[in-house]
Amino acid sequence: MGKKGMALASGGLWRRWRGDVWRRLRGDVLAGFTVALVALPLALAFGIASGAGPAAGLYSAIFAGFFTSLFGGSQLNVSGPTGAMTVVLVDIVNRHGVEGMLAAGAMAGVMQIALGFLRLGNFVKFLPHAVIAGFTNGIAVLIFLSQVEDAWQEPIVAAATAAGMLAALRWFRRTIPPAIWGLLAGVLVNEVLIHTPHIVGELPTGLPQVALPWPDASLWGELLKPALTICLLGSIEALLSAEVADVMSGQRHNGNRELIGQGIGNLVAALVGGVPVTGAIARTAVNVKSGARTRLAGMLHAVFLFVLVYVLGPWASRIPLASLAAILMITAVRMADLEGLRLIPRARWTYGVTLIATMVLTVVQDLTIAVAAGVALAMVFAVVELANPQVRTRAMNAVMGWAERGRQGSLPVHPDVQVVAVEGPLLFVGVERLRERLSRMPARVLVLDFTGVSTVDESGALMVGRLAEELHREGRVLYIGGIGREPLRMLVRMGVLGSIGRRRVTLTLAAAVMRAQAEAQAMARAADAAAALA
Repeated sequence: MGKKGMALASGGLWRRWRGDVWRRLRGDVLAGFTVALVALPLALAFGIASGAGPAAGLYSAIFAGFFTSLFGGSQLNVSGPTGAMTVVLVDIVNRHGVEGMLAAGAMAGVMQIALGFLRLGNFVKFLPHAVIAGFTNGIAVLIFLSQVEDAWQEPIVAAATAAGMLAALRWFRRTIPPAIWGLLAGVLVNEVLIHTPHIVGELPTGLPQVALPWPDASLWGELLKPALTICLLGSIEALLSAEVADVMSGQRHNGNRELIGQGIGNLVAALVGGVPVTGAIARTAVNVKSGARTRLAGMLHAVFLFVLVYVLGPWASRIPLASLAAILMITAVRMADLEGLRLIPRARWTYGVTLIATMVLTVVQDLTIAVAAGVALAMVFAVVELANPQVRTRAMNAVMGWAERGRQGSLPVHPDVQVVAVEGPLLFVGVERLRERLSRMPARVLVLDFTGVSTVDESGALMVGRLAEELHREGRVLYIGGIGREPLRMLVRMGVLGSIGRRRVTLTLAAAVMRAQAEAQAMARAADAAAALA
């Protein structure tokens, strides 16, 4: 082969290799650019809404967004400033200033890294859906209300922005992100008709200065609760966003690594003067739908956003605040968990109470209190339900058919014997109501089927003893059959076995039923003899 042939062959290999690389990277590159377009107006809006300024939102989206994608446990999760985090940051900035917010963000980052190393990356899976829906809707309400004032300053601009977004959501959402359409409409109306002075203003033209936030020593204790709130919210949102990416893509994320990546991102955000970040569900969904395959898409979104900021900086400085307010208001409506609200009439009343309580506390108190109260309320409801044993009367022929399985014939059934199946743990919650219900049953000989009772605590054991004594005073008898070894051991430890009678507590239901029938027959004969003598 001559030199010309070798050159042609090497050129063909180069083109083939370049084509293969582009086919592998095409989805990530296009997704990164699309997400950058979505992130630009939101980063500006959330930075301004938090009180830290537009530059703080942009720096977070660019630098923290890059490092969370690089180190996070999800290939497709995209992080940046979010509406939920903005609600928390407004209060922190008002109380402690921007420097306090940066310090709290750095503290939250350290906490998230610690949670990741402690392997707590799956804790969000244990949060009840009612709690998640409650604080999500509460945050949506807060975002919407916080933007009303800015939108009302220039209602025509806000209306044009909202109309542009709604039109894009209806017809053009597959091509250009709706927020971009809304922004273009708002800027056009402002430049042609309104000329409002309430605009974003000058944006940064260089790289941020890297500095470790270090407020006065007296503030560190006061910043602990805000840092815990940022850590809690950031971790919950990031893990939920990673779950959404998993569902949409079929991949599986590493929750522990995701928390570590979020912590590193928040440390980077604090160092460059940006607001704390978390997983952005909407941007993550756009990332997956745009063809992203790897974490490179999230990293490229930060790179493209950096380029967009410095290319479009002069234009972006003319964006009216009313346009950004309208974008946030529509974002708040779209982030609300309306499906959770629609479930209230169909779900149990405990679901609705937990959701509404969490939502109200998020609005009137803060997220930490709301989540803690919601989880506590859900746990109380769960304990009450789990510890409230079910009682149902068993047909005697069915009981004997089960008890005598494998035997020939059947035993005669005495009408004074009643078998009641108790199902569920006998714990302190609900045992008194169970005792009252059982004591009202008319049978002279009551047989409790404990086959379905897995656990008995001290209160449950004492309740059984009180029931036996109460029945004894009325001339009636209590039997327990099918009791497990652990419940039996609890009855012995609490001294209840003597109140019932050792012979009346059996390991099998069949033995209890046969002994109960024999005693019922003896009681009937004694009653007949007493009646004859009278």
